[in-house]
Amino acid sequence: MACPALPTCGLALAEAERVLPAVMRQIEADLDALGLANVPISVRMTGCPNGCARPYMGDIGFVGRTKDIYNVYMAVTCSTHA
Repeated sequence: MACPALPTCGLALAEAERVLPAVMRQIEADLDALGLANVPISVRMTGCPNGCARPYMGDIGFVGRTKDIYNVYMAVTCSTHA
């Protein structure tokens, strides 16, 4: 999920909707290389800290800071198996 961001949103500091497909291709390739292709994850990207796409709620969240620069947020979960 991504917000429209640049060029349509006046608050956006970075791209989101237009760059998310390329980001997803890289993430999917990396997960496949690690043998985790079937693990479901949610990725959310927004062009500014306002968080219209709720990046803070995803497993991986990208928040635009300026052109081509993003803060990356990752959800951490722990589980124990007996």
